[in-house]
Amino acid sequence: MANDCAAQSGSESRRELLRLLGRALVTFLLWRGSLYLFDLIGLSLIPNLGKCRDNWQVFGQAHPFWNGFFRWDSGWYLAIAERGYSFHPDSTSSVAFYPLLPYLSRYLGRIFGGTPIAALVIANVAAVGAIFYLRRLGSLLFGPVVGQRSVLLLLVFPTSLFLSAFYTESLFTCLAAASMFHYFRRSYLLCGALGFLAGLTRATGLVLFAALALDLCWRLYRREDQVHWRMLGLALIPLGLGAFMWILQYQVGDPLAFSKTQAHWNRHASWPWQPLLDAFAGTDYTFQPNFSRTQRFIDAAHALAFLIVAGIMAFTRERVALWAFVLLGVLLPLTTYNLGSMNRYMLGLFPAFFAFAKWLEGHAELERWLFFSFAFFLAIYSLRFMQCGWAG
Repeated sequence: MANDCAAQSGSESRRELLRLLGRALVTFLLWRGSLYLFDLIGLSLIPNLGKCRDNWQVFGQAHPFWNGFFRWDSGWYLAIAERGYSFHPDSTSSVAFYPLLPYLSRYLGRIFGGTPIAALVIANVAAVGAIFYLRRLGSLLFGPVVGQRSVLLLLVFPTSLFLSAFYTESLFTCLAAASMFHYFRRSYLLCGALGFLAGLTRATGLVLFAALALDLCWRLYRREDQVHWRMLGLALIPLGLGAFMWILQYQVGDPLAFSKTQAHWNRHASWPWQPLLDAFAGTDYTFQPNFSRTQRFIDAAHALAFLIVAGIMAFTRERVALWAFVLLGVLLPLTTYNLGSMNRYMLGLFPAFFAFAKWLEGHAELERWLFFSFAFFLAIYSLRFMQCGWAG
C-alpha cells in the first residue's frame, strides 16, 4: 500500500511538472509570438536604422526577419562556434565571451542542420525553461500569483528581446533560476551542477555562487539548517569559470585571456558609483536626438533602480540569496565603469521581478502603467536591434 501511494504521488508530481511545462510553453507562444509578429510587420514599416554587417546576414539577405536575431555580440558567438577562441592582446578578442552557448550551438548544429538554426532553438527552448523555473521559484517562495506576474514582467521587460536572440540571456536565466530553485529545495548537488553550467555561460555565474553561499552561511549561522556534506555541491558553481579558463589555456595558451582583453572593451576598474555619477552629470535632460547619450542615461537609471530594489529587499528581510544576487549582479559590471548593455544585464537578475510582482499586488493602475512602460521600450529596442541600429 505504501509503495502504491508513493508511486501515485510520483505520478501526480510528474503530471504537475508536465502541466507547468505546458503552461510555460503556452505563455512563451502567446507573449513571444506577439513580439515576433510585431517585429515581422515592423521590419517592413521602418527603414534600416544602421548598416547590417555581412556576418549578421547568417540566413542570407532574403531573410531579414531571421537575421534579426543575430546582431552585434552574436557575431562573436558565431565565430567561437565555427572557429573556436582567438586572442589578440592589442585588440578586442572573442575570449571575452563564455563558451557554453556557442559550443552548444556548434554541436547541436549537426542535428538541426547548422549553427544558426541550433542557436535559435537553444535560445527559445531556454526561454521556455526560464519561464518554467521562474514561475516555479516564485510560487515556491511567494505563491502562484507572484510567480505568474514575475514571468510576465520578465517577458515585457524592455530588453527581453534578448531572450530570443543569439545571446546568453535566456540560457543563463534558465540555468540560474533552475539552480536557485533547487537550492531552496535543498537539492544542493543539482543546484551546483546547474550553477556550473550557468558559470560556463557568463561571468554572472560567480554572482550566483556568492549569493547562494551567503544565504547558506546565514542559514547556518541562524541555525535554520544543519551542516551536511551535500552542501558542498555549491562548490561546483565556480568550477564553471575554471572550465572556461582551462579551455582558454588549451586554445589560446592563456587562462586569464578573458580578463586581459577587458581594456579593449572599454572596461577598467572603477568605484561602482563613478559611472553612475558621470552618466547622470553628462546627460542632456532636454533629450535631444542622441541615442548613445540617452541610452547611457537609461543604463544608469536601470542600474540605480535595481540597486534600490536590492536595498529594499534586504531591508524588508527577503531571503539573502535573492537580494544578494540582484545587488552583486549590478555591482559587478559597475566596477568596470562601462555602462554599456546595463539594462540588458538587469534582465538576468530575476529575483528583482519577484519584488516587482509582490509590490504590485493591490495596485492595478500601477501594474498597468509598468506593463505599458516596459512594453513601449521593448517595442523600440526590439525593432532597433533587428534593424542593426542598437549595440546590445
